[in-house]
Amino acid sequence: MAAHRDRVDSILDHVRGPDVDVATKEVHIRLRRLAHYLDTEARRRLAPQGMEFWELSLLSSLVRSPEPLSVGALQDLAQVTPGAITHRIAKLEEAGAVRRSFDARDRRQVNVEITDAGRARFELLLAAVGQVEEELFADVDPALMQRLAGDLRLFMLATEGPGPATGARRTP
Repeated sequence: MAAHRDRVDSILDHVRGPDVDVATKEVHIRLRRLAHYLDTEARRRLAPQGMEFWELSLLSSLVRSPEPLSVGALQDLAQVTPGAITHRIAKLEEAGAVRRSFDARDRRQVNVEITDAGRARFELLLAAVGQVEEELFADVDPALMQRLAGDLRLFMLATEGPGPATGARRTP
């Protein structure tokens, strides 16, 4: 056990028992708390610049794609509800960052492509999020960051399976 206790240790003190898998709870609670902290801080720091963290993920998907993506593909990549993806695309379209069009082969399908303004917005977001990450992780040992990144990759592979570039995506 680490020399110092964190807030999760106090929570775990109350759930320990002979039939409780403490390691699983420990990982789950710490990941959720850390994700919440990072998301909250990123939002708080990006808001004064008129930016939202979700924009980076959506614009990044479009920047990486050689062709427009369907709304369904963006929804899958963003892991949000149909209503949420529609709202996000509309906000980006209103800002001139993306353009929607009907698929020439199937007019029922709507495709989304990034605009030049969207690429510029992506670059601004990338820099802003990078700065936020640097500030949030400034006191964390770089060797720990590297080990954690590797361990989290293995954890993700064990729970989600390989990403699209390396094989079929496993869905829960």
